[in-house]
Amino acid sequence: MFKVAILDDDNTALMIFTSAVEVYLKEKNIEHQLFAFSNPFNFLASAKEEWFQLVFLDVDMPEMNGLEVCRELSNINKNTQVIFLSQREDLIFECLALHPFGFIRKSKLIDDFDSMMNQYYSTYLDGRYDTSTIEFVDKNKTMSFKIREIVYIKSDRNYQKIVLSDKSNHLVRIPLNVLEEKLKERGFIRIHKGYLLNYLYVRSISSEKVELTNGTSLPLSKRRKEDILKQYSAISRKNNPIIV
Repeated sequence: MFKVAILDDDNTALMIFTSAVEVYLKEKNIEHQLFAFSNPFNFLASAKEEWFQLVFLDVDMPEMNGLEVCRELSNINKNTQVIFLSQREDLIFECLALHPFGFIRKSKLIDDFDSMMNQYYSTYLDGRYDTSTIEFVDKNKTMSFKIREIVYIKSDRNYQKIVLSDKSNHLVRIPLNVLEEKLKERGFIRIHKGYLLNYLYVRSISSEKVELTNGTSLPLSKRRKEDILKQYSAISRKNNPIIV
């Protein structure tokens, strides 16, 4: 589920912008939840309970401005992408110093919104929220999962642990090699002898580990690193992970 939060102390602007985001996501057939806030403290409290993949922040607010909110948000979840909203174009460079995904000028809302959302969609959403499923048959039990909800599969002795995006996990007694064959055409990569990872959740790849979008770190096979990077590149040419 793609979760978006919008924070703006102007209720009229909040309603207009929430409607625009809702229309865009529905047109793209993206399963989503929208959260609208007019108070920055309520937003930050909610951000501690919910992971918002994308947040729109109004810059000019009296109690706590958007720049301050962004700094607080980065302490809660560094994986959240921020797009600033403002009438004041003179604040663009100050906003950019916080490394947001982008900046939308309220004076050019229609042009900036479409451009920014299309850019975000192509970078983070395209193909990630499809509803295709896969079944695993283990003895007399059949389990079905949406492909996009499987984060990774971990080998656990005689069982394999299927870890989902909601943090739940399910055990199947199917060899990891068999699961790899079943899932390699669906965007899964064997990053280590004990791990099979859904490429959708890759945030960055270093010499020894893979950082996931949910903050989890998984080990990376040093011996197979080159092959893993080639596989990832072939599967996801539209995305640009940080490789250090």
